[in-house]
Amino acid sequence: MPKRVHKTSKICLFPYRREEVLSIQDVEQHAGWEITAFDLPDAWKYTQGDGVKVAVLDTGVDLDHEDLLPNLLPGKNFVSPGSEPDDDGSHGSHCTGIICACHNNRGMVGVAPMAKVIPVKVLDSKGSGNLDNVSKGIRWAADQGVDFIAMSLGCPTPIPVVHNAILYAASKGCVTFCAAGNAGNTRQIFYPAAYPEVIGIGAIDENFDRASFSCTGPDLDFVAPGVKILSTVPENWYAILSGTSMATPFAVGVACLLLSFKRSKNLDIKLENSKDYIEQLKKYTIPINNPKFAGQRFFEGFGIIDPRKLQEWMVNSH
Repeated sequence: MPKRVHKTSKICLFPYRREEVLSIQDVEQHAGWEITAFDLPDAWKYTQGDGVKVAVLDTGVDLDHEDLLPNLLPGKNFVSPGSEPDDDGSHGSHCTGIICACHNNRGMVGVAPMAKVIPVKVLDSKGSGNLDNVSKGIRWAADQGVDFIAMSLGCPTPIPVVHNAILYAASKGCVTFCAAGNAGNTRQIFYPAAYPEVIGIGAIDENFDRASFSCTGPDLDFVAPGVKILSTVPENWYAILSGTSMATPFAVGVACLLLSFKRSKNLDIKLENSKDYIEQLKKYTIPINNPKFAGQRFFEGFGIIDPRKLQEWMVNSH
């Protein structure tokens, strides 16, 4: 996909790679490498993200996809007001599937297969949107009482109007995750991921190594699977995509498991803002599998979010 030009008045998807498109017959019930490598089915014995709500601000969602439909809540379209937040670009559906595709013996399965998603369409079919719509989408999502906002979008310069909306969401108890960007080895991740109130996510590959396209910088918080990730796309199809856009919903899915388990067991751990989640998620990390970058926040943040460590904690807290 050609690289899009970022303008100060616009906010865009990061360029991402489409590896393959698959039918449901091709996929059957498939668990991607990011599911099996982290033994997520073991964590699902304790929670599948029940009772957690996520707003995905993107190109919309395929509202009729069999793997998504049971976990979708009513959303909103800020690109074409009055219309349903249907996905005309595939990116939003893919991110949503990574979070909450159903464990239904069809298609694929998400990280938190019982979490609910509110689709908020703030980007057009080409992955571009204006800052006003994005900021409105954030504020609207926060007013719906969502636990998390997931945004796989951004630009290289500060965006105060979006930052103010994120601060509003934080005041409502909503935690925002955002993709770091796909510009490679940089001095700074993109905005809004770079803001201190946002949890910025970079990408790793199947070898648990830093993805070469993943943005780096001192404000990077974590890395997660973002290379060759299978998920849902419109018309009841599936695709394998790569980008920090894919890593972000994985991290959100793990946060859903954490919050759901905390609530179900009424555990006395503080999860009220982004700093709380960073401090808690830091306990469930491993270094990237590359001695050149491992242990350096500039390249890996606080490390790879590892659901296996979360599952160990759940066992001990059960």
